Amino acid sequence: MHFYHGESFPEPYRQQQPSVQYIPPVVIGRYVNQWIQTFIPGYGRVIAYVLDYNRRTGMVSMFIYQPPFYRRRYLQVYHGDLVGISPYFGPTPPRPGGGGPPRPPYGGPGQGGGFWPWLIGQFF
Repeated sequence: MHFYHGESFPEPYRQQQPSVQYIPPVVIGRYVNQWIQTFIPGYGRVIAYVLDYNRRTGMVSMFIYQPPFYRRRYLQVYHGDLVGISPYFGPTPPRPGGGGPPRPPYGGPGQGGGFWPWLIGQFF
């Protein structure tokens, strides 16, 4: 009778351990000014827009959008805190329910609305 402990299992019986994919700094630099999907410990899976990457400090500046409400939040994290990364091709900015971006309200006569009031309302 054979007893195996820990790493002493023969190769065919050893299960592969899950690996964490940390992002090398050179990869982060390629995603500046782009939309991504990533996992950040403490925030979970997020959709983000990468604003900047500081090679000297290793800090990534981004706007993150978390489910279920997808409200924009500014965040700076160390590049080593990003686990996995892929481009995001969904609606920008992300919206609850996966719908597209909001459309400007076009009211009829006397109803207000229009493009400029809508645009100003997006920023203030």
